[in-house]
Amino acid sequence: MARANIHAKRPAPKGLDFVPVEGGPDRLTFGVVRRQIGNGPTQTAGETILRRLCPGMGASVSEPWKPSCYRWDVLLPPNAPDACADPKQLCDLYEAQAFDTIKDLVIMATLRFPDPDRLHQTWEQVRAFAFERLCQRNLAVVAAQHLPVLTGSTNPPHVHLMMPARKLRTYGFGGLVRPFASDQGKQILADELAQFMPGFVDA
Repeated sequence: MARANIHAKRPAPKGLDFVPVEGGPDRLTFGVVRRQIGNGPTQTAGETILRRLCPGMGASVSEPWKPSCYRWDVLLPPNAPDACADPKQLCDLYEAQAFDTIKDLVIMATLRFPDPDRLHQTWEQVRAFAFERLCQRNLAVVAAQHLPVLTGSTNPPHVHLMMPARKLRTYGFGGLVRPFASDQGKQILADELAQFMPGFVDA
């Protein structure tokens, strides 16, 4: 019997644009932003990524992008076009090359660090993981580090890893990345983190 599509039945929690996958390390949140969940709003890759690059600002994807998060970067597969290092151009290309029935937009992973020693060290460790384990899957990764205490929030420092959900080739976006862009992706990512950053998974 085919497994039911839980994303068609469960709406995203308030304030989120994806349904988090349950289980796994407490410090890891994982899910896939879909074009539409049930009768919810139609979403774009650009809106999803810009929301994390400019937290709390309500920035418009049609205006020049001016990231305001604590740190950010775009990490690319070795054969990706240079222009994709610009997050707006990366998202515009994803949407321009999307087919009518596409469901997967952005694979979202958030790594939380409740008591980091040095923020720059945490950032470089996550960047290295993203490049060595995610870009090598031919995924582009937009990374955004947030420091919520700067806005009076008690949420811990964290890094969003946002991956347009198709392989990025020299000619643009190619094949989908299932099963990574599915519920199974959380366990796949947790296993990769356990090898690369064992302290993160065991904490």
